[in-house]
Amino acid sequence: MNVFYKVCIVFALIAAIGVAAFLPTLSSNSFSGHQAEKNQNNHKLNNEGKTPASPSETRPVSWNKPSGGSYPIIGKNEPLWIDVAIKKQKVYIKSGSRILYTMQASTGLDSSPDTTTPTGTYYIQAERGKWFYSPKYQEGAKYWVSWKNHGEFLFHSVPMNQNKQVLPADAANLGKKDSHGCIHLTVPDAKWVYEHIPYNTKVVIHD
Repeated sequence: MNVFYKVCIVFALIAAIGVAAFLPTLSSNSFSGHQAEKNQNNHKLNNEGKTPASPSETRPVSWNKPSGGSYPIIGKNEPLWIDVAIKKQKVYIKSGSRILYTMQASTGLDSSPDTTTPTGTYYIQAERGKWFYSPKYQEGAKYWVSWKNHGEFLFHSVPMNQNKQVLPADAANLGKKDSHGCIHLTVPDAKWVYEHIPYNTKVVIHD
């Protein structure tokens, strides 16, 4: 009997060891999906438990660089038009339904009728120039192109003082509402519009 009990005890120990070895694997397999999801969620959160800001939120737009990368090559007789999205503060250069280039912009502050960018469909007018200065607003800009009221509503660079120096506060607001009604662009973007967008190009401005 003593031998029988000893054999039973040995088999019981072997069985216990086998179960113990199997449990971690079972536990790992059962919760791996949940843990992976948890780890993925933790990866998305910063130390304060908040989703990190997107690159466009953390990095201001550089007023002295193209805001959308390399400029497109425009074909002859390309059916260009300009789509201005006020809520997104973006200017899309389009050919038909295809977006050729995206520019960061600043439209009107909307604090009064005098600081509002009008919505609707317009066409690029004949007036354009490399520089203007407004004593009324004590600011000017480079590379302006008129799209309404023959010199009143323009695409132009970020504002500058009378010495053609960029006003830092306005330049820092690219991508946000900031203007008196015109559409602010980076200096290279404004120059590109001045040089490549022809007279009578359609401009659609919407919320």
